[in-house]
Amino acid sequence: MKLRLRGGPEAVSLARHSLNDLQGELGPELFEDMRLLVSELVTNSVRHAVAAPESTVMLELSVREDLIRCCVSDPGPGFEPAERAPDDDPGSGWGLFLVEQLSDRWGVDLDAGTSVWFEIDRI
Repeated sequence: MKLRLRGGPEAVSLARHSLNDLQGELGPELFEDMRLLVSELVTNSVRHAVAAPESTVMLELSVREDLIRCCVSDPGPGFEPAERAPDDDPGSGWGLFLVEQLSDRWGVDLDAGTSVWFEIDRI
């Protein structure tokens, strides 16, 4: 699945809604994890990449028997992933922490914008 989302606050709800058809295939727990991680990555794109309504956020999702791979891309300048520090704001900044905890692998690619991806093994 490839989905081009307009930047702005509605991008997150549209991304979450696009996953609804997968609920039966993934089962309740994995489906909720996927919705959470997709929501966090799209939220990060909208917040940190200055993905204004005229910008584009790309959501690419591949569901195979053995693997789920998700990638969210935006035109932003990129970043270096950093671990949460004890004095970080406790009310925000949990998105990549959740991606790290709930996925088997994840990373950031900085080719022509920023792409954050994660993979979840199904076997």
